[in-house]
Amino acid sequence: MLIVPIWLVAMGWVVAHDVLPGFLAEDPPHLHVSEWLRNEGRKTQYAITGEDGSRLGTIWARYIIDDDLLHRDELIWIESLPESLNRLLPFRQLRIDVTSSYSADGALDEITLRIQTKDGEIRLHGERFHADFSFELDAGRDVPKRVFKVPLTDGRIIAGGLNPFSHLSNIKVGQKWRMQVINPITVILPNLGRRFIVMLVEVTGREMLRTGDGLVDCLVVESGSSKAWVNEHGVVIAQETTLPLVGRIRVEREPFFDEDERVRIRKIPWTRIGGDNG
Repeated sequence: MLIVPIWLVAMGWVVAHDVLPGFLAEDPPHLHVSEWLRNEGRKTQYAITGEDGSRLGTIWARYIIDDDLLHRDELIWIESLPESLNRLLPFRQLRIDVTSSYSADGALDEITLRIQTKDGEIRLHGERFHADFSFELDAGRDVPKRVFKVPLTDGRIIAGGLNPFSHLSNIKVGQKWRMQVINPITVILPNLGRRFIVMLVEVTGREMLRTGDGLVDCLVVESGSSKAWVNEHGVVIAQETTLPLVGRIRVEREPFFDEDERVRIRKIPWTRIGGDNG
């Protein structure tokens, strides 16, 4: 039963930026160790809500800085799946762990993604080599491991579909880049669709976004299925994205970081995550 939940979440999970020649797209923004990130932005918490405004889960993101190198540790907890999925899935919860390491120039060097429910775990691991980014997908004992490669021009930066724009520094209005969404489940079942889904992303303008701390002047980043509001420090204050079967999801930054809850969620054995929908 892991195929459906992994497809649900991974339909946009592994996102790699495609640098193309010409005027249509530019180099994608890289993740750099800014003074703000070093001093204030190491921990961020986001609320995940559905189309009706109900809370679906939480994202905890931590940056670990080693000299000028960055490591990102992200925990995504889906505590309540949308009502539309209750008849399709035998559980109500899932947990996603993502760890990423970046080089000094902000390029992704290594990433490990684990998606867990009470039915098991899928692990996706990728490393950057001289000419490509190599991935290994382990979907459990009943599914053979799959290995595939993405050229470095397609895989410099990776983010998640639930949180596709995690941190965007030094962006400007009019900037465009291509994002190539890789759905890991198509590695297991290629007949589900294309492995690569190309999206064009553009910084379209500025908007004042109302938050708990008042109005914030934000740059607006848009693609066909996602929209994000980014403040002057490159922090994504809020973003919305549309997922198949789920509909529109909103991810919004919260003014606190609940470390105790993050630790509690991370310690739950995967065999206990979820519950029968009965």
